[in-house]
Amino acid sequence: MQKDLARRLDAMDGRKDSLLGALAERSPARLAFRPGAAAWSALDVVQHLVLVEEGVVGYARKKLLGPPQPVSLGDRAKLALLVGVLKSPVRFRAPAPQVIPEKTLPLDDLAARWRTARTELRGVLATLPADRLRSLFFRHPLGGPLDASGTLTFLDEHVRHHEAQLGRIWRAPDLPA
Repeated sequence: MQKDLARRLDAMDGRKDSLLGALAERSPARLAFRPGAAAWSALDVVQHLVLVEEGVVGYARKKLLGPPQPVSLGDRAKLALLVGVLKSPVRFRAPAPQVIPEKTLPLDDLAARWRTARTELRGVLATLPADRLRSLFFRHPLGGPLDASGTLTFLDEHVRHHEAQLGRIWRAPDLPA
């Protein structure tokens, strides 16, 4: 694996582990709390992050079976727009139904799945041939085609975006003690 990708994955692992560690200190009532009727709980947010990363790994594995598909300069510009939206305070719905949690799962189960997905992502990237680094690795529903580096950028910014959502949940006036 390229050193840059490995370094970025290590940093992403640190962020994931820090997030999971902070959540493990919260009570089950706080983790399951929804600040509104249609709002997500902290557990739903984590499950969404897990579903996205599992989806990325599955997509990448399928794409790597076929011929390389280049990611254009225009596609890279779309990634910059996606990152800008993720960094903004704008709230929006998940763009694909398969990454929307259907039922609340325990934090331990979600943490184990996220660690597995991250290990699998690391494995896919470790076996990625050099000539595939700039090829399609994942296609975001709004951001379009992403290469391996762009995919890591998206995943990292996606977690940061949802950390802000968790902050809003923790500031809700009726959050259980």
